[in-house]
Amino acid sequence: MNTEQKIDIKQALRVFDKITQHGEKTENGWQYRGLTASTDFDGYTIFLRSAKVELTIFFHNKFTIDCRSSLDLDEFIDLLGKVERS
Repeated sequence: MNTEQKIDIKQALRVFDKITQHGEKTENGWQYRGLTASTDFDGYTIFLRSAKVELTIFFHNKFTIDCRSSLDLDEFIDLLGKVERS
């Protein structure tokens, strides 16, 4: 599975911003429309999570994805688009 072609990091960063602006703050980060957004202690690494996928974005827009299947990843990408458009 080539995740490099599937993930739009600029879109993910816009979604992160929207979640932190409009989401509900919890002990795990901000929650909004099925996604949770959080950062590490220094704010340089951000995390976007759904129930099945975790996207970690590092400094200089490097990233990793933790998911079990390409279907889970596709659903996550669809959710990013829905949240961005909401």
